[in-house]
Amino acid sequence: MIQILTVTTQQEEGGALFLKIILFIYFIPSMIALLRLPVLKFKFLVVLLINAFLGWTVYGWWLSFIKAVSSSKGF
Repeated sequence: MIQILTVTTQQEEGGALFLKIILFIYFIPSMIALLRLPVLKFKFLVVLLINAFLGWTVYGWWLSFIKAVSSSKGF
């Protein structure tokens, strides 16, 4: 009985770790925008909104990634 409980706990921790990794990858463009442009909060907000609402599509994720790494002059 105790062995079953420990196996279940280990599986749940593995699932939580997987979810954390997926969320980290999902929000990489937002983190890049925040680190690159701490002064331009509007650009960070745009990247965050694109990433949050369209990031689940490949096109939306790449759009937010390109927007995050692009120069501030081309805004």
